[in-house]
Amino acid sequence: MKKILLSSVVAIALLTGCGEDKKAAETKPVVEAKVEEVKKVEPKVEMAKTPEEKLVDQVKESTSTVATKIAEESKKVAEIGTEAVKSVSEKVVAKTEEVTKVMTEKAVETKDKIEESINTIVATKTEAKDSTADAAKGKGLYLKCAGCHGQNGEKAALGKSKVIKGWEASKTVAALKGYKDGSYGGPMKGVMKSQVANLSDEEVDALGAFISSL
Repeated sequence: MKKILLSSVVAIALLTGCGEDKKAAETKPVVEAKVEEVKKVEPKVEMAKTPEEKLVDQVKESTSTVATKIAEESKKVAEIGTEAVKSVSEKVVAKTEEVTKVMTEKAVETKDKIEESINTIVATKTEAKDSTADAAKGKGLYLKCAGCHGQNGEKAALGKSKVIKGWEASKTVAALKGYKDGSYGGPMKGVMKSQVANLSDEEVDALGAFISSL
């Protein structure tokens, strides 16, 4: 009898425990679901920042704003600088072209002057050479004149003519040609006409060159 009662008590205890475990197992998911819902509904509470943290945030915000402004102004300055450089470059090119043009014109002008000077020198030398040749030729022609005018043209022919020493070649040539065509002369006009009648223009020029050298 005691054994039957003991067995019954144990069985009841086991059944009771299993029932409670089953009930707990069924209740657990429900509780966890409620907790999750509470967590979702529960408002997020931000921790209050200290003054130091607020100051740091303000500094970061100000620094970011300043950096943005600097970047914008730097871009503007770069654009202005590019335009300025472009303008200066264009002015330099224009000035260079102007200077080049002026220098070219000066070079051409200088070249022309040099050529002109060279031509003048050559012409002068040629004239001097021709004059020397004429003088040499005129010296032979003057031999027949020396009897009346003297070896150096220092005498007045027959005491009547002008002293021809020191006359320029052009003056002598004009006088001789005037004697030849009868448009020039004084007391000695008749004598001189016969003396120069057979002289060519080259011979007259040669006499003028020689007499100018006396």
